[in-house]
Amino acid sequence: MSEIKYENAIVLASRKLGEKSFVVSLFTKNNGRYLGLYKGKKSPQQGDIVNARWKARLSDQLGTFYLENLKSLAGFYLDDWGRLSCLESICEILNRTLPERQSYENLYKIVFNLINTLESELYVKNYILFELNLLSELGFGLDLSECAGGGNKQNLAFISPKSGRAVSFEKGLPYQDKLLKLPNFLWQNSQADETDLKNGLKLTGYFLQKNVLNGPMPNGRNYLLKNK
Repeated sequence: MSEIKYENAIVLASRKLGEKSFVVSLFTKNNGRYLGLYKGKKSPQQGDIVNARWKARLSDQLGTFYLENLKSLAGFYLDDWGRLSCLESICEILNRTLPERQSYENLYKIVFNLINTLESELYVKNYILFELNLLSELGFGLDLSECAGGGNKQNLAFISPKSGRAVSFEKGLPYQDKLLKLPNFLWQNSQADETDLKNGLKLTGYFLQKNVLNGPMPNGRNYLLKNK
């Protein structure tokens, strides 16, 4: 018999299986995205933080989850469509992109901190930084270290949609219609206005769609972009 215990796991998704069972996807600190069968009348919700015990006869089986709910985040933001959309988008993107049972401890820390600080006025900025880190963790990180064309690396302003490499303002200006805008806050510790946030969402969204998402953007993410 195999058994694993997880503390502060994040519920990414839950789908019904039969009358009183659900297949639940958790994001765990040590083993990444982990699936299990949960038996109960009520499904755990996206964004719930739980303690979980997973049991199976063999380690490669689906197994069964025994869950203790610690915090239901979605309920805090039922009247706040922006923050609720952010939470839903985080969970859906992780559930669709992370391979099963592969550790992403640094990414877990980023996500856990993000969903527990959604009340911050910087939640959209932090969400975009999460997507930037996700791309890097999955092997599609953007190169923001220097200008791809040999220009001033202290004045980066664009990203090549083909290579994912940064381009300085001077080198990129003649080709700006073919490049993606790079907001300063993605490579410097700076503030972000509404235009920066919209450009940031467009930038990370482009590479998520191009490289890792199989299918359309989550509805929650579309809401964030539409309302920036």
